[in-house]
Amino acid sequence: MGEIILKHLFKAVAIITSFSVLTRIIGFLFKIYLSRAVGAESLGIYQIAFSVYMVLETFVSSGLPLTISKLISKDEKKDPKNISSIITAALIIGLIIASLLCVIILILKKFIAGLFTDIRCLNILLTLLPATVFSSVYAILRGYFWGKKNFFLVSLTEFLEQIFRVIACVILLSAFYSLFDKSIAVGLSLTISCVLSSILVFIVYLKNGGRFSKPKGKFKEVLSSAIPITGIRVLSSLLIPLIGIIVPLRLVAVGYTSSQALSQYGIAMGMTFPLLFLPSTVIGSMAMAIIPDLSSDNNIKSIKHKILTAIDFSLFVSSIILPVYLGLGEGIGKFLFDNTTAGYYLSYSCFIMIPIGLNNISSSILNALGLELKGFVNYFIGSAFLIAAIIVLPRYTGVLSLVWGMGGCMLISGFLNIFTLKKHLKIKIPVLNSIFKFLGISLPCAILGKNLYEILITVTNNFVSLTISGIAILCCFLVLCSIFNIVKINGIFQKK
Repeated sequence: MGEIILKHLFKAVAIITSFSVLTRIIGFLFKIYLSRAVGAESLGIYQIAFSVYMVLETFVSSGLPLTISKLISKDEKKDPKNISSIITAALIIGLIIASLLCVIILILKKFIAGLFTDIRCLNILLTLLPATVFSSVYAILRGYFWGKKNFFLVSLTEFLEQIFRVIACVILLSAFYSLFDKSIAVGLSLTISCVLSSILVFIVYLKNGGRFSKPKGKFKEVLSSAIPITGIRVLSSLLIPLIGIIVPLRLVAVGYTSSQALSQYGIAMGMTFPLLFLPSTVIGSMAMAIIPDLSSDNNIKSIKHKILTAIDFSLFVSSIILPVYLGLGEGIGKFLFDNTTAGYYLSYSCFIMIPIGLNNISSSILNALGLELKGFVNYFIGSAFLIAAIIVLPRYTGVLSLVWGMGGCMLISGFLNIFTLKKHLKIKIPVLNSIFKFLGISLPCAILGKNLYEILITVTNNFVSLTISGIAILCCFLVLCSIFNIVKINGIFQKK
């Protein structure tokens, strides 16, 4: 039975990851199209307004969908009639929050306009306000399918939203280019995609038997779970612009010129960190799959087994790419960005992928078990370390204070989450033991790859050298995992 459950779990991970990768590829190609179609200035103006919109989006579509998925997976077995009440309560809450946010923006629009360097930023933000309202509906109904464990439908709707946006933007920029400013057209395309996605998900929800009924006192139940989760997401979204202000200022304060500070920050955040978060795509899929699975499971032994499996999987995914970055970082930086500094930062900071993965999966497990408030407190403590690090450490480590801050934040938060799980479930989670094992086999793999790369680069080009060396590192890593029996994900990576 355990093997069947795990295979079902990893099948869900495969579905979510496949669609996520496909969606990101389309998004990446869309960004290339936008950069050419609207130009750097219009795109920059749009990004400023979009960053504010994303904060609004976090309030309406972060905690509620996760809470809905968890409550539905529980009530599906206990009392299926409660599901329609939960959905209705969540929709009312989401629409109220979204409407209030829109009203606040409209009331403060003159003040907000003064914060922007270009009035078009405010116009774009106003164009995006309807998207906030429709996104609340879209996110909550996707949470219903998430709780039903229909991961194909959840992933498909996200993929279609991206398709709607691309089509709408292309049409607006090509057929109606004379009616809109280019940056306004990009914002309008996002709103159109949100409207279409909401209508689509609403229809699918009704087609699949979804109904609405009186909330019956479900507001408190929904809010008590959603608020801590939303708090984590909002805190995380606010940290990004805060870091963008503090780090360059601190670099200038310790002797960098303004140009040098912005350049170093741009390399770190724009080139290096996106690569460090690549494993999070797969780990995020596991987190998404395991939340309703744990929420609906009443067998303590099964819950413990799933938790250990998820943590092992996350550590494996975080670690398998670590020796590639460690050994080939500078070559990767040169190939992708024509910037060896980005590659050096990648090799230097690749170790933080492990605590990032650990924090991601452990936070999701806490959410699934109803320990959202504990997760929020743990993340807040880790974030305090991050802020302290980027204030104090630039004098000693320059822009790499970001690495120490982020790594420390994720490590503190992740281990506090693990401690909470141990205490709550009375379970042994040998995280440190697993981490040291993965690090132990990563070092020789990285050395092998680096030496092989240095030989190959003398006889062939950078791409071929990186490809062959990278494959050699991955093969070496998997062989060592098998020899030392490190990977223990039954039925997936090895047979029991």
